Amino acid sequence: MKRDYLPTWLQQTLLVSLAVVIVLMPLHAFISTWGGTAIGPLWLWKSWKEILLAGLSVPVIVWLSLKPKRWASLVSDKLFWPIVGFVILAVLMGIAYLQFNGTDAFAAGLAMNTRYFLIFGLAYTLFRFGKFDWPVMRRRMAVFLISAGVLLGAVGLIQVKLLPIDFLSQFGYDKDTTIAPYTLIDENPDALRAFATLRGPNDYGAFLLLPLVLSLLFVKRNKWFLVGTAVILLGIFLSSARSAWLAAIITILALVLLVYGSKVFRSRRAIGIAAISVGVVAVIGFAAVSIPSVRLAVFHSSPGDSSLTEGSTDQHWQATMGGISRVAQQPFGCGTGCAGPASYYSNDPKISENYYVQIAEELGVVGLGLWTVIAGAVGWRLWKLRADWFARGLLASFVGLTAIGFWLHVWSDDPLSLTWWALAGVVLGIYATKSKSTR
Repeated sequence: MKRDYLPTWLQQTLLVSLAVVIVLMPLHAFISTWGGTAIGPLWLWKSWKEILLAGLSVPVIVWLSLKPKRWASLVSDKLFWPIVGFVILAVLMGIAYLQFNGTDAFAAGLAMNTRYFLIFGLAYTLFRFGKFDWPVMRRRMAVFLISAGVLLGAVGLIQVKLLPIDFLSQFGYDKDTTIAPYTLIDENPDALRAFATLRGPNDYGAFLLLPLVLSLLFVKRNKWFLVGTAVILLGIFLSSARSAWLAAIITILALVLLVYGSKVFRSRRAIGIAAISVGVVAVIGFAAVSIPSVRLAVFHSSPGDSSLTEGSTDQHWQATMGGISRVAQQPFGCGTGCAGPASYYSNDPKISENYYVQIAEELGVVGLGLWTVIAGAVGWRLWKLRADWFARGLLASFVGLTAIGFWLHVWSDDPLSLTWWALAGVVLGIYATKSKSTR
């Protein structure tokens, strides 16, 4: 049976547009803040990619509708229905609670909750119905992401070691209206956190996970990538994002297991490294209690605080427990935009510091269930494609990012969510019509 391909003009339009989004994402926060404050309007500079993606969906839907079998091939995919169900639920819940949350919060919440599914769908459709040299394409994508990670790591180092603390203020950064020009640990002026051109240190650390894992995969081919890996790891360290530190460890462990499998548990070298790692963690734990600078880095707690967890650590826990309590009170949700970063546009912000609790707050246990099904299905498909090194890298980073979701609203960050889900769409789309993976 002859394969149905996208027309050349549509394939090229989609490819270039998605490439522009992915390439600009590491710089998006900086560009939108500077352009939005210097030229304006700010909302347009922040929303250009959502507008672009929505516009791209029109010709894609028209092309799919020209032949019923095209839609049929997508509808037959079991991943299609939970995604559509999630989006429809987000729209209906937003409309139902519009008078309580407000139009701005609804619009922001809808964008944050669905834009990464939109880019996933577009990338999936493009690579399922397009003609591509996948080995060449994936290498180019990996090289770009590694380069972006190295550049961001270097900029983070320059930011905390060389630039004036308020350097970004001249580009429109302001903590009350756009983005804070700098972030400190426990308000300590000597403990500056790196975030380069991302929205904040936590988003910065999370974004670097995918470049990190891809760089590690390239080390086996070229030892020079060790330098890039070191710079990326330095960026994660300088972010002082403890969630990113933990996620980096989880991601690396996941990658090791994906590459070497059960052999890891029988390797003397691996056992030795594990023993050394446990010893290092024990030493760091002791140092964190007794050495002020280590305590500040690990617990974000100053010696003058009454306990190790005073400050952001306690606040994270309290925020999450508050969110869980609200879910218990409203198990069917309070509407799209009522919680998470989007709720800052409402009169009653609800920040749980947990992405999964946020989804449950907004869309109820049904919405969280749908999201879990989607995430599980994507993870399972990447697992089945683990013979492909790019899919392996995506899966390892997904494990780490999933862990971050328990401490942060990880998928609400547009550079990270749009980049990762676009690449997931690429990989799943390219293999949708293949029976075997290409190494």
